[in-house]
Amino acid sequence: MSTLGIIASSHKFEAGRVTIDLTISSNTNNYNIVTERGGTYDAGNTDVTLTINSGITVGSTSTFTPALNTGSSWTTGDTITIINNGTIKGLGGNGGDGADAATGVQPAAGGNGSVGGRAVRCQFTTTFTNNGSVYGGGGGGGGGGGAESDYKGTQTNNAGSGGGGGAGVNAGSGGSGGTASGTGIVVNNNNGGAGSSGSATAGGAGGTGASGAGAVGGAGGGLGADGSAGNNGVFALGVGQTSLGGTGGTRGFYEFNSKANINGGAGIGGVVGGRSS
Repeated sequence: MSTLGIIASSHKFEAGRVTIDLTISSNTNNYNIVTERGGTYDAGNTDVTLTINSGITVGSTSTFTPALNTGSSWTTGDTITIINNGTIKGLGGNGGDGADAATGVQPAAGGNGSVGGRAVRCQFTTTFTNNGSVYGGGGGGGGGGGAESDYKGTQTNNAGSGGGGGAGVNAGSGGSGGTASGTGIVVNNNNGGAGSSGSATAGGAGGTGASGAGAVGGAGGGLGADGSAGNNGVFALGVGQTSLGGTGGTRGFYEFNSKANINGGAGIGGVVGGRSS
């Protein structure tokens, strides 16, 4: 069996065991070993080795779908060996949206950043050699809070800015800036700015409002790191109302519900970042 960038071969030894060798040789997402092992698999009698080549990245397109998953359809007697010479990364979390601001209205809080995605899930006993790196996706930054105020007849509405996206092979998107609206004898409506998307290696910056007005969004987390909270809403003069910035998204798992199954319970060693369970 062969698919784009994935090479598979198998043969049966005289002792009757089946050997399946899988190689990931080009960038891919959502790789599941059960799906890729092919028709030669013999339940309870198969040794599978997956090698991820140097310079290759394995990512995910969904927060709760691991970049690399063994799958669960295995039988006692099978063995799985993973040799990672590349990089495995969960999806970056999205940044939270900035809060809106309007005359005479208590602003809502800035949106919370999204959690970073999962890198590896091993649902069966696995020997894992990590010569490369494994990271959970970075959490998204929180959106900035909003503020509305009146000072000597001048109404000012400062919307919050969006949080930055978290890092990942498929990085998180920046949050949208909030909208300022309302009326007054004299009114200043300052919209929030959008947060920047993350990249494969870094979280995106939080957005800033027009002319520096309004609360700044939190930065997205780097690989395996939490996103930062958005700033609270603020006004300079007079009386008014403000709201809190959103919380930063939690970093993703580099190994999710897997540690007990990996390397005799030791988990993945080497260069890793994020949470472990």
